[in-house]
Amino acid sequence: MKKKNIIQLDPSSVHVRLGMCAAALVGTAAAVPDADANIITFNTPIPIPATFGGVYVNLGTGASAPLPFAGWDFNPYQQPSLNLGFFWATTPAGSYGGVAATTTGPYLNLTVGTVVSSSSTFSITITATNPNYLQTGTEILGFRFFNETTSAVDYGYLRMSTTASTGFPATILSWSYEDNGGPITVVPEPSTVALLTISALAAGAIGLRKWRRQCAA
Repeated sequence: MKKKNIIQLDPSSVHVRLGMCAAALVGTAAAVPDADANIITFNTPIPIPATFGGVYVNLGTGASAPLPFAGWDFNPYQQPSLNLGFFWATTPAGSYGGVAATTTGPYLNLTVGTVVSSSSTFSITITATNPNYLQTGTEILGFRFFNETTSAVDYGYLRMSTTASTGFPATILSWSYEDNGGPITVVPEPSTVALLTISALAAGAIGLRKWRRQCAA
């Protein structure tokens, strides 16, 4: 007569796997904007020329050009020092700028979970040295701008790749903003969230198969 095995599950192991899956699913939910939140995202990379003109970008529409045009909001460019610098539109006053440590800079490299809103500190200073954007890596710059379509000041963040030691070559990778003037939270890149979700679910599936094999023994 076959003896029935009683399998004792390790509560800590089950808890860890369930926690991983839950965390991954929460991350996925955070990366998919709520339809009511009106989050607009642009994913087309824009190279930043290593020139004094740089590139002018309309953060609301995604338009860009090497010369100023009506409605531009943000102008990353090469300063006379050869370092990457940021230039912002100034009209209406108090409607533009990047999230910074103080109103005179330096611009901050934000982390996932940071909230960009009217409570953030913004700067429009053209700084000769901006250490967070003169290194090799991907940085996150929070911003505000005047949306000419809605006549509101909107808040967002953009991802930018830079290279030591001047910041160049540099590329705007993507940006997102909340188009009704509300706050926006920096979330992981969709590709990163998907990878974490798949890894967590795979770990849970492997554990489930092992448990089933033990039950069938």
